[in-house]
Amino acid sequence: MNAILDIIVPVFGTVAVGWVIGRSKLLSPEGLRGLTNVTFYALFPALLFRSMSKVRVEALSFDILVVFFGTALLLYFPLMMLGRVLGMRLGDRTVFALSSTFSNGVGIGIPFVSYAFGEAGLVPLLMIISVNSLVLLTLSSFLMEIDQQGGARTGLLRKLGGAALMMLKHPVIPSIFAGLAWSETTAFVPGLGTPVVIDRVLQALATAAPPCGLIMAGASLAHVGLKEHWQRAAITSVFKLAVLPLIVWVAGRYLFTLDALWLTVATINAAMPAGANVYLVAQLYRTGVGLATNAVVISTGASIFTLSAVLLLLGVQSR
Repeated sequence: MNAILDIIVPVFGTVAVGWVIGRSKLLSPEGLRGLTNVTFYALFPALLFRSMSKVRVEALSFDILVVFFGTALLLYFPLMMLGRVLGMRLGDRTVFALSSTFSNGVGIGIPFVSYAFGEAGLVPLLMIISVNSLVLLTLSSFLMEIDQQGGARTGLLRKLGGAALMMLKHPVIPSIFAGLAWSETTAFVPGLGTPVVIDRVLQALATAAPPCGLIMAGASLAHVGLKEHWQRAAITSVFKLAVLPLIVWVAGRYLFTLDALWLTVATINAAMPAGANVYLVAQLYRTGVGLATNAVVISTGASIFTLSAVLLLLGVQSR
């Protein structure tokens, strides 16, 4: 119960503050875009770089990537088939599957895990985040491209490469790899390290990242709102908040025997609500926008209760 009070309440309390700000006149849609850009292009990169600059490659366990993305894809493709049974076209099926598997690991996941486990918990989370967009968003963008061209199979490799390149331009991924590269460089060059003054700047930006990310998430929900035809989004939320974390936990516990902390972080990230990038991809291709919007809103609201249950079931204690 202490974990719920110490983690859930601060996280979603800050999201609620962001929602109130978004509903007020304090933050216009243009202002929200500005806050989003500052958060994703300055604050989170500083946090990600600083966290990974303290980690050596040999300390990383790549099994967590197999566990998380193996199970995510294991769920993704059956959901594509379920969408076909429900009569959806390829683009809508893609949004349906992505909404059920793509976690809000940055805006909500990073604050949540940092409040719960500190920097030790961020290491496995950032490993997942570094590949999350590259795998799920690239695959989904690739399928959306095919749908936009009426199922044409020409230039498939070019489309896939273009989608992957677009994901690599996201500021989160380069920041993580740059931090890891800097860590390896400083390990091999005696006396080399981040200058104190620069580290203090990074620390100040990194400290601001979690609360700004949560405020941004809440304000985004206020500006987006709930759309009609929410039933399919409710289905995706069940898969996202309950089915995905369950199969991630089973795979990490019984198939790969992950370290206890890494297994907990992977399961919690799987239990995060659908990420805003689901909505952005749908907007980009003008396909399944209502479904994506509802999935983000419904899963975020419901995750207050499901994440509380996950903390209790995993026996997470507040720091």
